[in-house]
Amino acid sequence: MEKILLMIAIDYHEQARAEVARLVLSCTKLKAAGVDCELIEKRLVTAREVERRIRDEILRCPTEYIENAAAKVVHLRQTFTQDHATSEAGGR
Repeated sequence: MEKILLMIAIDYHEQARAEVARLVLSCTKLKAAGVDCELIEKRLVTAREVERRIRDEILRCPTEYIENAAAKVVHLRQTFTQDHATSEAGGR
């Protein structure tokens, strides 16, 4: 049961991250075209909050088995690596 709940949480987190990425891309394209994207920016704030809360739940989720702890660590490490690469690319 623990593994199923963890996999569901990881899947929700991946979906939330994809939603944030989609909204960022849409907003960037619209701004480049000179279009006001205030509503998308508001939705982006909400999507980032949802993503953060799901990530925090994954961090707090207790694991009894080493395989589940490893899956959690791998997912969070990939998330950190992607975020770090994105922030460095944006800073250039």
